[in-house]
Amino acid sequence: MEERFCPRTWIDIDLDALIANYRTACGMTRATVTCVVKANAYGHGAVRVAQALQAAGCESFAVSCAREGLELRRAGIRGEILVMGLTEAAMLPACIRENLTLTFGTLAGMREAETAAAAARRILLGQLAVDTGFHRLGFDVTEAAADALAQAARGLQWLRLTGMFSHLGLITLERDRMQFDALMRMKSMLEARGLTFADVHLCDSIGLVRYPDWHMSRVRVGALLFGVRPFHTEHMPFEDQETLTFCTTVSQVRDVAAGEVVGYGDDQILERPARIATLCAGYGDGYPRCLSNGKGKVLLHGQWAPVVGLICMDQMMVDVTGIPQAAPGDTAILLGGGVSYVTYADWCDTNRNECISILSRRPVRVYRQGGKIVTVLDSLLEERSDFA
Repeated sequence: MEERFCPRTWIDIDLDALIANYRTACGMTRATVTCVVKANAYGHGAVRVAQALQAAGCESFAVSCAREGLELRRAGIRGEILVMGLTEAAMLPACIRENLTLTFGTLAGMREAETAAAAARRILLGQLAVDTGFHRLGFDVTEAAADALAQAARGLQWLRLTGMFSHLGLITLERDRMQFDALMRMKSMLEARGLTFADVHLCDSIGLVRYPDWHMSRVRVGALLFGVRPFHTEHMPFEDQETLTFCTTVSQVRDVAAGEVVGYGDDQILERPARIATLCAGYGDGYPRCLSNGKGKVLLHGQWAPVVGLICMDQMMVDVTGIPQAAPGDTAILLGGGVSYVTYADWCDTNRNECISILSRRPVRVYRQGGKIVTVLDSLLEERSDFA
C-alpha cells in the first residue's frame, strides 16, 4: 500500500470527522438530515463521501445537477437523491431511469418532465422550488402562481410532486423570517387549492443551528458536514471538525540572490537573499492565485513559509529562509491541518465553502478512517484502491 501511495499533491480526508459531523447534525434536529454532497462533496469526492455517510445511516442526499445525482446512483448510493438545480430536458430519461427526485421552478419544466416520464411509463418524483426572496430559482409567492400550480398539478399523471422548499438568504433575522413566512403563505395557498405536501423545508447548515423552530420535515446539511462551522456559534456546545488537509511536496530548494524575481512578472523583487522552495501545487490544483506575493502561507516542518511571487497553474514558490531543514520530498500543508479554513478564507477574501469546493480533481484523495488509509482515489487515472 505504501509503495503505491506516492502522489505529489493530495488531499487527506478524515471520514471519522465527517461521520462525527453528520451525527452532530442529526443530534440537533428531529427532522430528516439530507446530506448535501454537491460540487464533488465540497471538494472531498462525492462518491466516497456519500458511501461513508450511507454506511453511517444517511438515506437522503442532495446535489446541484443531474450529472452529480447520476454519479452517485451509478456508484450504488441508495435512498433519495434530490437534484436541487435545473435539470436539462436531455437528462430527464436518465433521471427517470435512476429514480432521482428533481426540482421544478417553472411550469414549462414540469410539462417537460411529465412528457418524459409518460414516454418512459415510469413515475418521476419532483419537488417545487419557491422564491421567497432569494430570487434565484422558484415559483413566485402569489395567488396567480398558486392557481397555475394547482391547475398544472391536477393534470399530472407521471410526475408526482412530493414536497416544496426554499432557500434562506441569511442576511438578517428579519429578512429570514420574511422568507419563512412567505414559504408558509405559499404552503397555505396551495393547500387551499388542494395541493398538500408533507415535505416542506427551508434550512441549510446555518438554518439548522440558527433556526430550530423552522426545521419542518428536513434540513439540508452541507457545509457543516465538512467542518465549516456557522459563525457566531462559539457559545453553542457542539463540535464541528474540519475534514480535509490539502498537502503537496517540495520538489526543489534553491538559494536566490537579492534583487532577483521569482516566477512570473515582477510584482515581488527579493529585497534580501532568500532560500526558495518550489512546491508541486498551483491554482490548477485549487490553490488560488489570489494568495500570491506573500498573501498566502504554507506550513513546512510546523513553521510558516510565505508564498513568493505569482502562483503558477501547476507549481508555486515559498520562502524557507527561516526553515533550514526544508528539503526536496518534504510535505507542505496548504489548507487544513494547522492552516484553518477561517484563516485561509480570510487570506483569500472569500468564504470557507469556496476554499474547499474549488479543490480540483488533480490532487489524489486519500481517505482515512480509524487511523488508517482506507481508500485512495486518483480521479485522473480513474483508479480507486480500497484497503481493509
